Amino acid sequence: MEQLWITLPALAPDYSGVCSAVFDLGGVTIIHDASGCTGNYTGYDEPRWYGSKAKIFCSGLRDIDAVLGRDDRLIDNAIQAGELVKPSIYTVIGSPVPMVIGSDMKGIAREIEMETGVPSFGFDTNGLGLYNKGVEAAICALIGRFTRAQEKRVDRGVNILGTNAIDMGANGNDTDLTECLTSWGFTVVGRMMMGASMEQIRNLAGAEVNLVVTESGVAAAKLLWEKFQIPYVVGMPLGKEDEVCQALERTIQDQQCRVICDGSQEGGILIVGEQVLANSMRRAILRQNPDVKVAVGTLYGLNHDIAGEGDIDIHSEERLIELIESGSYRILAGDPLMEELLEGDERMDFRALPHVALSSKLYWNQAPRFLSKEFDRLLKELAEYEERGAHENISCKQI
Repeated sequence: MEQLWITLPALAPDYSGVCSAVFDLGGVTIIHDASGCTGNYTGYDEPRWYGSKAKIFCSGLRDIDAVLGRDDRLIDNAIQAGELVKPSIYTVIGSPVPMVIGSDMKGIAREIEMETGVPSFGFDTNGLGLYNKGVEAAICALIGRFTRAQEKRVDRGVNILGTNAIDMGANGNDTDLTECLTSWGFTVVGRMMMGASMEQIRNLAGAEVNLVVTESGVAAAKLLWEKFQIPYVVGMPLGKEDEVCQALERTIQDQQCRVICDGSQEGGILIVGEQVLANSMRRAILRQNPDVKVAVGTLYGLNHDIAGEGDIDIHSEERLIELIESGSYRILAGDPLMEELLEGDERMDFRALPHVALSSKLYWNQAPRFLSKEFDRLLKELAEYEERGAHENISCKQI
């Protein structure tokens, strides 16, 4: 019964991740579905949608189209839409029904490109995978298609990899991060994907280092390392420390890729969220109070390449409940909907970290501003909370 989710809603799916990644590129994005998946993305997974000019279309898939395999109808409609809006790219995205009937999304994209001459991408998403894999697939496809070697590198040039509205909201986290790096004397060459442009994607190889701020950017960092020998640092600059700045500078000098991460310990704080952001929260707390016991868990698939020892792959609601009921933690930091799982358990306190991937539009206007003074105060509070709690006689059992 591990896949039975009773209290928490379904997580943002892979097709939403692809859509989110290409949102700023001025292309035509087509979700091949009957309209449900398109509405799910625009209404529940994309906080930038309302008031935007992004060109997100539904193919209007009907029963007879599925039965007869009428891919030509989709292709014709895509071409007509392109004639009206002059897109930079086409993105054709799968959903559950195309998966069942075996639609070839990459083949459809090739047909569109042959007819229009516009670069086109097809993604065999199916709604069963998670959003971070969709973001990852889109970033890697764009880099593979457009990024080319540069004659020279930009001095202290950095690419930001993994920014997406599903993890970071639409409250300015992407611009805060750019301003932070600029204040440290770096030049931001490319932002993948919030604030991205086709020109930025072409010039990514001109950076000296990549900064990965969510798990969805890890594969792109590895790709840029393999193709252009650009080293990377994995971590978000949270708190008042400049550890990420120092890591970027060392990485430029010695060309060694780095993951800023610590191991998990039971007995104190459990942070559940996006893997890199949760790791960075733990790091910031530990730099304020090294005696804190902090564990990190994620619902979105644990990437072992960037995980600390003991980090937890929380692959189901049932597993999260087990962790909560184990008595091994005194405080849970996670999406507000997780508080319902505490069921009045007085042994565990709660701190809300709204995450669009889970609670969607319910709390996306309250998404944390990670580089703000308010978030710094939260990190300080967590460090001091555990410090106070360390003097309390609370027994903890092993999971």
